[in-house]
Amino acid sequence: MNYNKDILDTVLKELESERIRREAQTEAEKARVYSLIPRVAELSEELRGAAFEIIRASFGKGEDSSSIIAAAKEKNIRMRRERDKLLSENNIPSDFEEVKYSCELCNDTGFSGGSLCSCIPERYMRVLARDVNRDLRVDSFDFSGFDINLYPENGNPSPRAQMLEVFEFCKNYASDFSDKSQNLFMNGGSGLGKTFLASCIAKEVAKKNFSVVFDSAFSILGKIEDVKFSRSDEDVSIYKLCDLLIIDDIGSEMPSPFANAALLDLINHRIREGKPTIAISTLTSSELLRRYGTQTVSRLEGGAVKLQFIGEDIRLMF
Repeated sequence: MNYNKDILDTVLKELESERIRREAQTEAEKARVYSLIPRVAELSEELRGAAFEIIRASFGKGEDSSSIIAAAKEKNIRMRRERDKLLSENNIPSDFEEVKYSCELCNDTGFSGGSLCSCIPERYMRVLARDVNRDLRVDSFDFSGFDINLYPENGNPSPRAQMLEVFEFCKNYASDFSDKSQNLFMNGGSGLGKTFLASCIAKEVAKKNFSVVFDSAFSILGKIEDVKFSRSDEDVSIYKLCDLLIIDDIGSEMPSPFANAALLDLINHRIREGKPTIAISTLTSSELLRRYGTQTVSRLEGGAVKLQFIGEDIRLMF
């Protein structure tokens, strides 16, 4: 995988900060426990001395060396039992002195076996996704801000009843999100809450450390075109590789054979890789067919759960 140097530097710096934070937390916990139970501090020090004694004796030869090692190991076992009993009586985990790194392979250094650790690609994707989303203020959206009372109760079907089902589905989708989650197709007129609920999903899924990209079709396809024709060197692989891609306003981009082909290629790639996508559009099925053709529409709608948004433009109520 090719990495953008600036983004990779950000990943490594954040990992270093995480390592320092976790190590400081462990030292603070050790100080607390040692102050609470001084005997545990004594035993920990004696255990380190016993370990050194075993190592030193192992370099020797003969019966003296063997007896020293055996005696040290027996002493070690007695001290560990006493230490573990004291910790258990105070509801303290026996491994409280060990730093709990987020990656056990590299201990949050970013490197393992002389090369970048296998944890880096996932971290890189999250930072790259955050960089793409930085102007969208996704964090400002929350499911608690969804007001079902803005949708009319009367009608057949009732917009309020319909949107309550959509709302509950979106909440559950965000809560249960995994790499096995289904694709979604959010469809309906302007101002009905599609972008709002998609943003809420993005926020909740990102909290679980999935890489989430939320961008408009106009922006995504424009960036892909710029890279294709060497007008930009931006890393657009994030759109194919992120854990969840949300494509807003499909149909807002300038119509062109390239844009249509790029959209189809993007969706096909994510379907092949099993990566969930949420597509959002105000266009009707017939309008989508005229704009993109059967193949693209079948990818957008055919393999996705369709959420139909109905009601009146909420933005006109204020």
